[in-house]
Amino acid sequence: MDTRIKWIVSIVTGTAATFFGQYGVFFVFVGVAIAFDCITGLVKAKATGEAVTSAKGWRGFWRKIGLLVGLSFGIYLDYAVPLLFGRAGIKLGVELPFALVICCYIVLNESISICENLYAINPEIMPKWIVGLLKGSKNRIDSREQDKTDEM
Repeated sequence: MDTRIKWIVSIVTGTAATFFGQYGVFFVFVGVAIAFDCITGLVKAKATGEAVTSAKGWRGFWRKIGLLVGLSFGIYLDYAVPLLFGRAGIKLGVELPFALVICCYIVLNESISICENLYAINPEIMPKWIVGLLKGSKNRIDSREQDKTDEM
């Protein structure tokens, strides 16, 4: 590999690691989940004879962009809420990991979709209990969120 290319790759990856910090891992997990969902969705469409249209592709594309925007908003909240509340003199007494919760939720939803796609491709690939486990985890998060809302 050319030395200049190595330098460029090092600078870009170092800058990205510095910029994203701990949140880079969140983007990797969400990005991998999105990629798997897109791939399994396309394979499912081909395996089941479902039409793949550009309109459907664009809707899916913007939906995935929305997931990344949601994760970015969670990161924003991780920084903004403690700073602004601190400036206002309000002590929360607890750290609120917005980005982590949003990341977990996105990865769970994408994982459920991946499992459903795999099941549609070939029901013998994906045991139903895995999908049930993922959906149960999502339901627990949803019910926990509802409990927190009811307490307020």
